[in-house]
Amino acid sequence: MNLVTSGDRSRRVFVGDHTRKEFREKIQAGTIEAAIVPTAATEQHNEHLEMIHDTLHATWMAEQSALRLFPRVVVTSPVSIGVSEHWMAQIGTLTVRPEIFCEYVFDVCNSMVRAGVKNVLILNGHGGNVKPLMRRIDEFRDRLGNEVNLRFQSYWDVYDADLVQETMANGRLPGHADEYETSTMLVLAPERVHTADIDNEAAALGTKAKGERLLEPAVAGVARILEQMMAGETIDQPPVTFRPEGRLHMIKGEPV
Repeated sequence: MNLVTSGDRSRRVFVGDHTRKEFREKIQAGTIEAAIVPTAATEQHNEHLEMIHDTLHATWMAEQSALRLFPRVVVTSPVSIGVSEHWMAQIGTLTVRPEIFCEYVFDVCNSMVRAGVKNVLILNGHGGNVKPLMRRIDEFRDRLGNEVNLRFQSYWDVYDADLVQETMANGRLPGHADEYETSTMLVLAPERVHTADIDNEAAALGTKAKGERLLEPAVAGVARILEQMMAGETIDQPPVTFRPEGRLHMIKGEPV
């Protein structure tokens, strides 16, 4: 699984896969309408998943969503270290201060805006990044100006609550290194799932079949948000998390 280079050279969506001439000509032709900035983490994922998990997940979601809309959408290099102070007791975890993380993400978004991209989706793959970025997203919009359509969304926000409840035995999504993340990684990169080291019941519930059922709706949902952004449509999609009791607002904790 690649992080910043497309597997199919004829359908390149990563910014880094372009020469400056190629990128400039696409901008000048109006081909590129939107950019995705993947944000994630490098942090402990229990004993059995590799610490790059969130970055792989978010970047794959971004790439696949962009490919659905090729050649209108490009993907930046991922912001692969996020806000993970809560896991620093587990050595190997990398973290940055929330204010540094947010400014870094803003600068990446601003780089795309300065290049001529007017729709920018920050596509998140790590729960610890949600509150810091949501607190500042309106400020970022003001700094970028009215002509720019900036949006923050975690890829799991797009899931249907019924699908989650039908598929996840523990009713949780995304959780952390448990049923959902184990299931999806068994599809995306099974060599990165160290099954012999699974040491908790929730992770043991993960299966490839569950991962296959859940990946496609996420990609389709993210692509739909991008289409709405490029069309200038209003999007009503709050930050959410899924628990056995249902779909909850990730910041307020209220049912949505």
